[in-house]
Amino acid sequence: MRNKLLFLLLLTHFSSFSQDYSFSQFDLNLMYSNPAFAGYDNNNRVLIHRKNQWTGISEKFNSNLFELNFSQEIRKQGLGASKVNWAGGIYLIEDHENTVLKKYELGIIPWTFHYQFPKDYFLSLGLQNIISFNSLVWDKLIFSDEIDEYGVNNNETAASIPYYSKYTNWFDPSFGIILTKHKQFNSNNNQIVSIGFTMHHLNRVTESFYNNQSKSSKKPIKYTVHGEYTGNIPDFLSRNFRYWKVFTRHESQTMNRMQKDEIGFTTTLSEQIPLELGTIYRLGRYLTENEDTKFMSESIIPILRMRLKAGRKIGMEIGYSYDFNISKLGNINSIATNEININFYFIKHKRSICPANGKSGSNKKWSN
Repeated sequence: MRNKLLFLLLLTHFSSFSQDYSFSQFDLNLMYSNPAFAGYDNNNRVLIHRKNQWTGISEKFNSNLFELNFSQEIRKQGLGASKVNWAGGIYLIEDHENTVLKKYELGIIPWTFHYQFPKDYFLSLGLQNIISFNSLVWDKLIFSDEIDEYGVNNNETAASIPYYSKYTNWFDPSFGIILTKHKQFNSNNNQIVSIGFTMHHLNRVTESFYNNQSKSSKKPIKYTVHGEYTGNIPDFLSRNFRYWKVFTRHESQTMNRMQKDEIGFTTTLSEQIPLELGTIYRLGRYLTENEDTKFMSESIIPILRMRLKAGRKIGMEIGYSYDFNISKLGNINSIATNEININFYFIKHKRSICPANGKSGSNKKWSN
């Protein structure tokens, strides 16, 4: 009841800013986070991902993600590139925070190009459009004037009914870019570093059931900067681990006082069934009324992934993460945030050249 009442207040009275979905396992190269990730590893891929946030709260926050991306090699010269790959894809996100509010988001990526430049540099450019569907079940809301000392009465509320119970935003473009550099010391040692930048909601779409055109009802432009470094572990240090990677992401929104920083580390075992183990640390930043910057530790997120051979040229990756809340909300109150995903990689020939594998064609994920 409290959550529904709070939802009403946010909907009708206070100025608030929309917040995008946030997945903890952002190193999965999600097209949702950057359209330039479509075809990044030159494999056709299917991803099924589910996030169940704050299981200790009755009104749960659940998000389900489905991604499909595919790529095609284009052999041609131009712009100093020795080869160009084209990729595209779609994704669908279903989100329900309770039985009242539901949202569906369809992302369409018509093109992503990966340019190969000399000295093992790759430039990836991607564009996407997001179509969002929003629905509100007004009859399931409970208002303060429907509550008395005996509980919920049957009186009708005086709150004004919104103009729309459903609305759709058709044009919400985003743009992404990734620069990748490979450095190969020998056939068994290939280091990869990448940095990316994304701008979401370039059209500033309105999200309001009342058709409110004020600034507070328009989605702010979101900026994302992310980076990743992957390196092999020499045999003289350890024969039990194949490689390690460190990755980071920073998100901020215009006209929003909140920012988020995340940094993670994982390492992969060198066995026939590779296991990837690691953790992510999330830090929030916000501005107070005095314009002072405050930092807040939010979560520590352990990650476990396992890779299996699902077919002759099909790799299956199963991942799980658990958000251990260390903010003032407390892990005892929120209990848990779980993410589980299944990735299917339809692996192409071993010598495929792409940003993830480089000229060497050594596929770190599926070399075994």
